[in-house]
Amino acid sequence: MNKLIYILVIILAFVSCNGGKTKKDALKTSVEKFKDSIGTLEIEKYIPEAYSETITDTILSNGFKVKIKTFTDMEHSVLNMFKQDTIVYKHYYRDAIAEITIFKNDIQIVSQKIDKSFFLKRDNELKDYFEIANLSGVWLNEKESLDKDKISIFIMFCKPETDYYYLNEMIVDGNGEVFIHEITEKT
Repeated sequence: MNKLIYILVIILAFVSCNGGKTKKDALKTSVEKFKDSIGTLEIEKYIPEAYSETITDTILSNGFKVKIKTFTDMEHSVLNMFKQDTIVYKHYYRDAIAEITIFKNDIQIVSQKIDKSFFLKRDNELKDYFEIANLSGVWLNEKESLDKDKISIFIMFCKPETDYYYLNEMIVDGNGEVFIHEITEKT
């Protein structure tokens, strides 16, 4: 009799497994149908959201005065697009422009706008890189500028949301001669 009950329970267990969907499978199917029904959603974000401007005035003991004005270029940006589930994220990183004015003994020796076009005039091979990168910083190298009769300014372009960068040094001598050389590039 015991054996008969065991056999009956085993048969009943096999018969009750009809291969139907589990709750997990049903939920997964439902979520997929929902995703298909709503289509793709796009979220756009601009970085920075609004115009910004920074002005740095530096007076050095060797007779130089350096003014660096950096501001947001509201017309040009670099797009970083990625998709997560059904959402397409579009992050627009606005370009920056820097205006450098240098005085030596109160006489203006340099007035230069620094942006992508300034570097493309010098090296057109940077065109592809500048489509995915933007100007991220322009700053005075005070240590080098104090020691000698020259000004050293770092100019860096970066690819947004990565560690890729292109760093240059702009050297301006006491006569206003400008020299630019690449320091490093990380790709």
